[in-house]
Amino acid sequence: MNKNKVNKISIINIVIFWVLFFFAGLVLVMACRNSNQAVMSIPFPIKFEGEQEYVDGDLVLRGQFSEELPEGAQMNFYLNHIGISIYLNGEMIYESSYENYPEMCGNAWEMWTMPALTSDDVLEIRLHNPHSYGNGNAYNEFLDSIYMSGNVALEAYYDKQSMPYRIFCAFVLVVSIAFIGTAIGYAFLHLPNSTLLTKLGIMSLLMGLYMYCDAKDIALRSDQLVLNTYVRQISIILGSIMFVAAIKELLDGKRKKIATIAVYVLVLADFVFLALSLSGVMRIYDTGIYWAIIQGIISLLLIVICILEIKKAEKSKKIMLFSAVALLAVLIAELINARLSWWQSGICIKLVFGVLFVLHLVRAVKLMAVNYQASIRARKLEQELKENQIALAMSQIKPHFVYNALNSIYHLCDKDVGTAQQAISDFSDYLRSSLSAVERTTQVSFEEELKHVKTYLSLEQLRFGNDLKVEYHIDTTQFMIPAMSVQPLVENAVKHGICQKEEGGGTLNLTVRESQEYYDITVTDDGVGFVPENEYKDQGTHVGIKNVRQRLELMCDGTLEITSEPDKGTTARIRIPKEDDA
Repeated sequence: MNKNKVNKISIINIVIFWVLFFFAGLVLVMACRNSNQAVMSIPFPIKFEGEQEYVDGDLVLRGQFSEELPEGAQMNFYLNHIGISIYLNGEMIYESSYENYPEMCGNAWEMWTMPALTSDDVLEIRLHNPHSYGNGNAYNEFLDSIYMSGNVALEAYYDKQSMPYRIFCAFVLVVSIAFIGTAIGYAFLHLPNSTLLTKLGIMSLLMGLYMYCDAKDIALRSDQLVLNTYVRQISIILGSIMFVAAIKELLDGKRKKIATIAVYVLVLADFVFLALSLSGVMRIYDTGIYWAIIQGIISLLLIVICILEIKKAEKSKKIMLFSAVALLAVLIAELINARLSWWQSGICIKLVFGVLFVLHLVRAVKLMAVNYQASIRARKLEQELKENQIALAMSQIKPHFVYNALNSIYHLCDKDVGTAQQAISDFSDYLRSSLSAVERTTQVSFEEELKHVKTYLSLEQLRFGNDLKVEYHIDTTQFMIPAMSVQPLVENAVKHGICQKEEGGGTLNLTVRESQEYYDITVTDDGVGFVPENEYKDQGTHVGIKNVRQRLELMCDGTLEITSEPDKGTTARIRIPKEDDA
């Protein structure tokens, strides 16, 4: 037998075997499809064709399925908080209702075995909404989710289809937990944005739970219908609260106060809704319409506030505010959609949240890297400050100052005994405050710091008399500051500025102003000034400007700026950020 003939026989055998396997597979599929227990390996979507009408809020469908279905075919359909009744020629043949068991109302897949149907049969499907408000989306979801399939095949089908979605939900949950842990670390390290990051982390965690439990296939993978329903509803309620609370952290002044009131209103309303559900007066799902009204009003208010805030915000904060406006807008759209049924499954808020989550995750990673470097620097500064604590205290007790103060008091004893006694008392207070600085590990009230400054200046005025004028412009003292932060600046103004004037005499101004974001403390003198590049070269043993800056940065995230011009004077400005409300 020649080689060509052998090759032809091999090819014919291969074709015969492939045709045989094809026919075997075809027989298997047709046998399953035509049997009384039809189960397809891949769910087969079915459409219901016929007339539709609404009767007392229920949707009534009359007609036939788009495909001719055999007797015994297994039908699966999705019910989202609705009941279903199926009638054949006016006789009920299937019902799934939550009227007798309202706590079992939720998201579920139901299976129905088809009876024998003829072309003359009239099939009627009634979809019933057991709640007190519209649920048009549920009707649309039912019409789009009718399959000829068994439970196993349907679960496998949705498991494959929803895999990317579930992976993203798991990703959101894991990253959110990491955010919360990072925020706790920030709080311990006294780094900024810990409160904002905590609230955003909790909000994202709750949104991840909501998205996971709102998936259409959750009922196929978990039969805990009540748990799924309540987790979904409570997650969106609490997540919205944390979202509003996070927005509050981005605002300032009056707008922040308004947002704070909005948070309390929302918290109070949610307490009422949860209490009604707990007492059995209303199911958690039935409170949704009232929650939607309150949430919608508050969201509109916050959109206006955020837009006003954007005009004056810094670039990084503008990005966050724009994101907040986008989420608030889509939240309102979803609340309206729940009534008008423009789209299904909360797709808009899930999509917008997902995109913003990824974008801000990248931004957060960069911020974490920056704050990690800041924490290393903070530990280094803290070590330096511990080493300088004794120098801080002793620097306030300078031999020349002590000598001059005592000498002034000595001469007063003959001229003015009362003033001398007051000077001794002031000098005692000054020494006590200076020595106690070594033990200070926390901030002091500005009122206490101001008292120490006034004590120091009163002793200096004993020496210089009318040549040293002091003016105070204090708007507020209700804030905290590291001890010995202002007194060294005042002392430098007197010693290195005013006292160095050849003609003698000068004025020192201490001003405290409050803005929306900061407390501003300014020490100004009209002394000799200096060239900024040579800033306070003669520091000797006193605390030094560098040390003041370090303590301000470490303890309250404050800053110190010094400007000076020869023969005109010097200005030292401290800015202390206001602490965010919890």
